[in-house]
Amino acid sequence: MLQLMRKAGCVFINYGIESMDNEALKRMNKNLTTDMIIQGIENTLSCGISPGLNIIFGNLGENRTSIENDVKFLLKYDDHAQLRTIRPVTPYPGTDLYNYAIEQGLIRDIEDFYERKHVNSDLLTCNFTELTDDEYYDALYWANNVLLENYLESTREANKTCLDKLYLEKDASFRGFRYV
Repeated sequence: MLQLMRKAGCVFINYGIESMDNEALKRMNKNLTTDMIIQGIENTLSCGISPGLNIIFGNLGENRTSIENDVKFLLKYDDHAQLRTIRPVTPYPGTDLYNYAIEQGLIRDIEDFYERKHVNSDLLTCNFTELTDDEYYDALYWANNVLLENYLESTREANKTCLDKLYLEKDASFRGFRYV
């Protein structure tokens, strides 16, 4: 299927991976394992299609080791097509996680969710981990800092290659620096 998609012109597939923690995947009812995710991403890359690797952190039972595994996965399969980031899990109305947040008193109702809790997709709506909020943000900061540094290094190297081709090889096809 992937080969046919590539032949038809597909260059990018966005995957809602969510987590590289098998227990978290079970709690999310993803019907996936980390082994299945890895195989799918390796197949996607081998066909020349860039994968969007969407990861969220902070589901029930996740911890610092969970986010460390997420970062290792993102770094290993990063094709440098885009900046990789990890965002907080969000208990959207209608989901099991939202119902759990209501039951636990973390959210009062839909108005509370939209008006007071979910103010920014990159900030914590509810903390479902055993980490304190500060520890949670420290883990998310660490992870996204590692991913940002990886992205900046890859773009620096790609642009340095362009610079070398332009001035050292006198490559007349150069048409300006671009995001790589």
